[in-house]
Amino acid sequence: LLILTVFVLFWQGSLLIATIAGSPIVYASPKAILDCWKLAGLSSGQTVIDLGCGNARSLILAAKDFGAKGIGVDRSYYGYWRSKINVWLYRQSKNIKIVRGDFHLIESQVAQADVVYLYLLNETLAQIEPWLFHHIGAKTVVVSLAFSFPNHRPIKEAETVNLGQKTMIRLYRR
Repeated sequence: LLILTVFVLFWQGSLLIATIAGSPIVYASPKAILDCWKLAGLSSGQTVIDLGCGNARSLILAAKDFGAKGIGVDRSYYGYWRSKINVWLYRQSKNIKIVRGDFHLIESQVAQADVVYLYLLNETLAQIEPWLFHHIGAKTVVVSLAFSFPNHRPIKEAETVNLGQKTMIRLYRR
């Protein structure tokens, strides 16, 4: 009972902190994620980065369905451990690395990534926009589910269904 109580407090505390910090934990539907990977033209051997990876579903789908390698970053302890466990459960530990902390921890990897995946609120996209577009490589594409950057225009858009609602996927380049 004590272990369960500690787990529930940890889980709820992490969710509360993430929400207060402007990054509520909301998981995208598999169909919407797959549509993102298709719009980005993801293919085998490419590297994807998920900033705010939550439960690592996007990375697991990229690895299993497209043969990609992945790096996920989450500043929440709950998101970090949930992602690590899911990667292990889906036997993708050789293909996916999970990092806990700030996005700046993977600046060099962002520059080398083929695709950066984002499912972050507009406010968060506005905060990371200068940093992200400064650090991505010339050939890197950024795919954003449902939300958009204030100062960059997408090069391509597609409609999908996420969590029962029609929404847009936007593809960006530097």
